[in-house]
Amino acid sequence: MIFKSYIYRLAIRYFFSKDSKTIVNRINGFAFLMIVAASSVLLVVLSAFAGLKDFGLAYTSSFDPDLKIIPETGSYFILKDKDLDKIRGFDFVKDASPVIEEKVVLSNELNSGATILKGVNNDYHLLGVLDSLSLIGVFSPSKDNSLYLGADLASSLEVVMSEDFSLLATAAKKKTRSLFSFSPFNSTKLEIEGIYQISLDIEKKYAFAPIKTVRSLVGTNENSYTSVEIITNGFVGKEVLSKEIDGLLNSPVVVLDKQDLNPALYKMLNTENLAVYLIFSIVALISMFNLVGSLTIMMVEKKKDLKILKSLGGKEGDFNKIFFILGVFTSVFGAFLGIFIAWVVIVFQNSYSLVVVPGTSIPYPISLTLINVFIVFSTIFFLGVITSAWSTRLRSKT
Repeated sequence: MIFKSYIYRLAIRYFFSKDSKTIVNRINGFAFLMIVAASSVLLVVLSAFAGLKDFGLAYTSSFDPDLKIIPETGSYFILKDKDLDKIRGFDFVKDASPVIEEKVVLSNELNSGATILKGVNNDYHLLGVLDSLSLIGVFSPSKDNSLYLGADLASSLEVVMSEDFSLLATAAKKKTRSLFSFSPFNSTKLEIEGIYQISLDIEKKYAFAPIKTVRSLVGTNENSYTSVEIITNGFVGKEVLSKEIDGLLNSPVVVLDKQDLNPALYKMLNTENLAVYLIFSIVALISMFNLVGSLTIMMVEKKKDLKILKSLGGKEGDFNKIFFILGVFTSVFGAFLGIFIAWVVIVFQNSYSLVVVPGTSIPYPISLTLINVFIVFSTIFFLGVITSAWSTRLRSKT
C-alpha cells in the first residue's frame, strides 16, 4: 500500500512539474489543452442540442397533456361522471378533461381543408393557453356551433371574421339510425369564434369546438369519449395511472404519455442527439491521440527515474502504472476544467444572448443538464483510460 501511494504521488508530481526540455512541456500542455477543448465543446454542443430540443418540444408539449387515456380497441369508450370524478380525485391528478376528437373536413364555397376537431367542455385544461394564443376572438365552449381554429388553416380556407361567414364541418357518422339514411356523413355549420397562432403543424392539425357540437356532428352517446386528457402534479409515469384505473372503467383502456403521443418526433430528436454525441466523441477520441504522444515521450524522457525505482525495489511494471495513472489524471482534470469552461459559456449565453437563432432575434436556447455533464465526464474518462492503457502497453512491448 505504501509503494502504491508513492506511485500515485509520483504521477501527480509529473503532471504538475515541468520537464527540463521545452519541447516536452509544449507537447504535454498541448495534449492537456486538447482534452479540455474536447470536453468543453462536447458539453456545449450537447447542451445546445438539449436547449433546442426543449425549445421545439415546448410548442407540442403546450398542446399535449401529461397523460392521455384512450380505448384499447375502437375509437370511443364509455366514461360515467362518477368514474371521471374518481380520476380527478387521485392525488397526482391536477385536472382531467374528457375529449372527443374526430377528423373532419372544413369547407366553404371556395376552399376546404381537413383537420382534427376537438370537442371540449367549459373546464377544458387548455382554455387558458388557447386564450393566450388568440390572434383574434375568444373561444367559448359554452356557445353551440362555435369554432376556434389555427391561423394557418384559417388562411388556407380564407376565413373572414364576419357574422355572415361560416364553415361547413363534415364528419363520418359513428352510428346509422335509419335504413334509409344512405349518406355516411353528417354536416353542420360552424361559426368562427376565434383564431389562434402557435406553430404551423399545430395550427393545421387542431381546431376546437364545444363537445356537444362535435357529439351531435358524429352522432355518439352522451357518455362516449375518445380520450381523457390528464394534467398531473409534477412528473408521474403512465404506469402509475394505469394501475389506479385498472378495473375502474367498463372497457379496457391504454394510458399514453407525451412520448407516446409524438413517437416520430421523439425518435427523430433522440436519433439526432445520438448522432451528435457520436460525432463529437470521435473528435474527442482524436484529441486523445495527443495524450498518447505525450505519455510516450515522457516515458522516454523519464528512463532515469526507472533506474531509481528499480534500486528502491520497484519493478518495471510499476513504471508503466505511474504513466497510466498520469494519463487518467490528465483526462480527469482536463474533463473537469472543460466542463467548467462550458458552464461559463452556457451562463454567458443564457445571461447575455451572445448567439441568436439565424434570421430571428431569439436567443439560441441552451440547457445544461446533469445527465449531459455525466455523459461528457464519463466519455472523456473512458477514452482517457483506454488511451493511457494503450500507451503504457506499447512501451512494455518495446
